[in-house]
Amino acid sequence: MTPVTHEHVSDTVERYLQRLDAGDVPGVLALFATDGVVSSPMQGDIPAREFYPELAATLQRATITAQELFVSTDDPRRAAVRFRYDWTAGAETPPSFDCIDVITINDEGLIAELRFVYDTHPLRVAWQSALDRLR
Repeated sequence: MTPVTHEHVSDTVERYLQRLDAGDVPGVLALFATDGVVSSPMQGDIPAREFYPELAATLQRATITAQELFVSTDDPRRAAVRFRYDWTAGAETPPSFDCIDVITINDEGLIAELRFVYDTHPLRVAWQSALDRLR
């Protein structure tokens, strides 16, 4: 096992955003540990392998615009990325929003945890409506 470096974490985060923007669910999941977890303000903690297929099923379109990437100076396995998320869920067009993903990489170089940080108020109704249609 090689140590996780600043460059590896930066590359992983960039690949994550590219694959998320492309709607590549298998590609996104390939970056996660088998037991990788997403922590969402609207859904709580959920396994990544459940979250991303459900997210893809609720979206008609999503565009990711990366703005800044920060890698911890104390622990190179931790990073945060700020980006703009423009999405359309079903027949509704929720507002675009700024998001910060806080990412923890495990010793194998895979995403162990990804925590979303954003204001849910303008999105909650549209997200719930999209989930209700899916279920």
